[in-house]
Amino acid sequence: MKKVDMHMHTCASDGTWDVSELKEELIKNKINIFSITDHDCIENIRNMQEIISPKDNLVFIPGTELTAEYQGREYHLTVYNFDIQNQQLMDLINWTNESKISTNKEYIKLYASNKFKNVSLEDFEKYDYDRKRGGWKSVNYMIDKGIHGDVVSHLTDFGRSGMKARLKTPDEVIKVAKKSGGKVFLAHPSYNYRNSRMPEEELRYWVSAGIDGIECFSPYNKGEEQYYIDFCKKHNLMISGGSDCHGMFIPSRKLGIPEVDLDDLNIKKILQ
Repeated sequence: MKKVDMHMHTCASDGTWDVSELKEELIKNKINIFSITDHDCIENIRNMQEIISPKDNLVFIPGTELTAEYQGREYHLTVYNFDIQNQQLMDLINWTNESKISTNKEYIKLYASNKFKNVSLEDFEKYDYDRKRGGWKSVNYMIDKGIHGDVVSHLTDFGRSGMKARLKTPDEVIKVAKKSGGKVFLAHPSYNYRNSRMPEEELRYWVSAGIDGIECFSPYNKGEEQYYIDFCKKHNLMISGGSDCHGMFIPSRKLGIPEVDLDDLNIKKILQ
């Protein structure tokens, strides 16, 4: 059997491991087939390709996790085997990241600085941090300022501000991803339905939007895996799975959990 984990993050986005550390963890956990799916980022694809050798017994599938907005909520789409030199894809990734950065600056400038005396946009723009801590600039800044104790309190406070980054629609994101040659999966479909399942009507929307598959195995989907698998089989979609591991940034998300092997999935089109 070949163990598979198709969803994980490095320090290029909000994980803590660099590619060498991730490779060690993959070998230690006997994971054979994997993908790095950093948020709106492809920085570590080439870096991982450069350090893998045949003796490692690893199959690396280039990936990324793109962000979209549907009905006022954020959704994630994992994309595999795209052309990493595709300009439209890079333009989309850059646009999304600029939107997120701009919103973080607005949060610091208009909201946090009004609540907390030791916070300012000027100070935030000068701030730097070790990317291997995981997370992103605003969360680390507010933690280092002693204002937020952890990522949960940061997200709660950010939510109270009412600020949201502008994001592209699923149709726009999927169109660009497919033009780059990528296969598109709806990531962790229970993400917005904690301890429940995404309604079939909404799953049908994602099919109409053009997804190629669904991440049926995910820490968010506990107890609902078969529901998503049955939907995929009914609609001739591929089946994927992944841990959404962020290294030590989210210690509860262990690499290779849920434990999935290649026979549990339908990713032949990606492996070819």
